Amino acid sequence: MWKLKAPSSELITWYKDLMLEGLYGRINGSSLEQRIKDILIPTNEESHDRAILEKLLIGKPDESHELCNDLMGQIVLGYNENEFESYLEAKKKGDRRDEEQDALYRKYSNVLKKLLDVFEYDGQLSRNKSRSYKLSIEQGHNTCTYCNRQYIITIDGKNNSERIARPQLDHWFSKELYPLLSLNIYNLIPCCSICNSSIKGNAIFKLDTHIHPYLDSTPQEPIFKFKYKLEQDMTYSVICENVSDEKEKNMLKAFEIEKLYAYHGELEVRDILLFFEKNTSSYLSHLLNDTLKIYDYTEHSIYRMFFGTELDPKENLNRPFSKLKRDILTQLGVLENGHIKIRQHWCYIDFVDLASISERI
Repeated sequence: MWKLKAPSSELITWYKDLMLEGLYGRINGSSLEQRIKDILIPTNEESHDRAILEKLLIGKPDESHELCNDLMGQIVLGYNENEFESYLEAKKKGDRRDEEQDALYRKYSNVLKKLLDVFEYDGQLSRNKSRSYKLSIEQGHNTCTYCNRQYIITIDGKNNSERIARPQLDHWFSKELYPLLSLNIYNLIPCCSICNSSIKGNAIFKLDTHIHPYLDSTPQEPIFKFKYKLEQDMTYSVICENVSDEKEKNMLKAFEIEKLYAYHGELEVRDILLFFEKNTSSYLSHLLNDTLKIYDYTEHSIYRMFFGTELDPKENLNRPFSKLKRDILTQLGVLENGHIKIRQHWCYIDFVDLASISERI
């Protein structure tokens, strides 16, 4: 969750070779002012320099963001990305803008739109299945980067009619506000439609306030725990605890993680608790130590068989709810230090009955 492996050198080379010349041609052939063209494609005595465009396409998040701000500072007089929140408010007001808001809107709207049209994310990637599907496959994980709740698998084929599913690609830096980064490979985060379209939308993310999946490694992930109430009808709710990092807090809020996961208290969490209520320690111990042991199942495969998720945090994004279930099972005492808790034999699970669960919480 929130942490992605950097694109491979092969993917970066493929992407640069595919996108660079087209971007260069679109800028040269566009209606952008010549001074803007000269900023993006500076010339020397021998040729037009493509180095800036290359960095905008494949530069790492911090490097490309710094370059973007430098370029926009040359393009827009008085450019300041801290004005973007006010700019979006001014845009939303439309004809009801006051004089100050109207000046701010006119300062950015035209140039941002022109740049977005020239970089042409929709035509170059969103609607171009052969490119977007290859990019999705090469990014290589199965569930939403932001919520780990939904599969976002890519179903590819030899032609467009056979390409039927892929993840959405969220622009971590909004493509409307940062059009120069709208094609940056590190700015395209595979995710589900709920996180991208329904929740995040055009939210403003900053490197010093939010976790960038290709850049940040926080010291400790927030822990999912649950509240359990024994009433006439048993109710369960998931909460997030031990959140000390400000970037983590902002990510949880931005994607409404606690609200989304609360819905699964009555589903995945309840199923885990009922599983332990229905299955005694002796039964499970016999199953794990005797029946499955003879087939040389590993700790990871046994865990995956019982709970349908991944034990290793590095594999969170392979299956939905891997982090949630691992945190809940740790809270119940099934896992200890990232491993199945043992007694006598390596795979003897120390199960907790429902009565002791309700006493602990």
